Amino acid sequence: MSISRKKILLSTIAAIIFIVLYFAALGMGAGRVLINSNHHSILAEREFQDIVDRATSAAILGFMSQSYQEVIQDSIMESETLLGVIISGSHGEFGFGRQCGSVISWIGSSPRFRTGFGIARNPYFRAVRIDGQRNTTVQAIYSIFDYDFFVQVLKDTLIIVLAVIGLALITLLAEIKLKAKASPTDDPSVSFGSTWQNPTQNNLTWNEPSNPKGLYSSRGIGWELYTKERLESELHRCSSSEEDLVFIVMEARKSILGEESLRKLADEGVIAFTERDLIFERGEQGMALIIPTLELDQGLAKAEQFYRHIISFMTDISGVPPDLCIGLSSRAGRLVEANRLILEASEALSKALNDRKYPIVAFKSDPEKYRDFVKRTGNY
Repeated sequence: MSISRKKILLSTIAAIIFIVLYFAALGMGAGRVLINSNHHSILAEREFQDIVDRATSAAILGFMSQSYQEVIQDSIMESETLLGVIISGSHGEFGFGRQCGSVISWIGSSPRFRTGFGIARNPYFRAVRIDGQRNTTVQAIYSIFDYDFFVQVLKDTLIIVLAVIGLALITLLAEIKLKAKASPTDDPSVSFGSTWQNPTQNNLTWNEPSNPKGLYSSRGIGWELYTKERLESELHRCSSSEEDLVFIVMEARKSILGEESLRKLADEGVIAFTERDLIFERGEQGMALIIPTLELDQGLAKAEQFYRHIISFMTDISGVPPDLCIGLSSRAGRLVEANRLILEASEALSKALNDRKYPIVAFKSDPEKYRDFVKRTGNY
């Protein structure tokens, strides 16, 4: 599985986890409210029966006398669920509420229950027998859940939801940061074996001699000026035969190689990699190699062998092994131009030059994403 696909898989898994946590928090909050509502309904029915008993027994004080009304009002205030009570008798209807005007409205002299959020739609109703009264009834409206408990559940759920959103944002920012480090350009079609800092422009320029003489330079390899032209030719040939191609650039980080060492480096490059006419100068201390019919993984393995070989027997002018860095890229089944491949290998070399942990870096592209990129932009 490619690194880009692994990143997509990890991002998908993280997104699924966050979604599950989000809905789990909502479900847990809804479940707590539902359970509380059931308990609240049972308690409300019991408290309604208590107030019916009081409305009946308190009639000895005189129906709707001041003392009678105080008993009913105190019963409402002592309950946990009842919000208002309406008692009707021979002389009319009388309303009692936990808070004045909160759940009882008046139409003329008749009280009526209000409806609203958290208030039961169907009030309790019971007919009672009170001496001296006809058609006496008791109605009570109640809350469907504990409001304070509901507020606490909302707070707890909100904290969990905010925590999940915070983790999602942190993950998103971390992924964006990793992508920014991993991607040398704005092209979404490439992925890398490791992340690196943005390279300097100096590592992307090619110092071309204005007037090369002959096919080879004094180092016994091709002039830098001919690199692009020959790479274009080899890319066209490999594309026609559906073969891969690896392009390698190398340079010593801080070591200064003399002319003899540079010629030796070129000779070893011919032995290890390819024909002499496919090796070119790169700047004053670098070298570029075109290796047809080779895949990126094979090129990377060869580069590692070459690296170990060079540092084991070569030295710079100070007598120490050269601090060699290598960058690679490949055609990888793409219709890619020479400039593009040179840029990719140069980006990989820049990473190696700026990061001592990775002296060899391969630029790995995703062919499918690259084709999508070419369709959108028209650039190869």
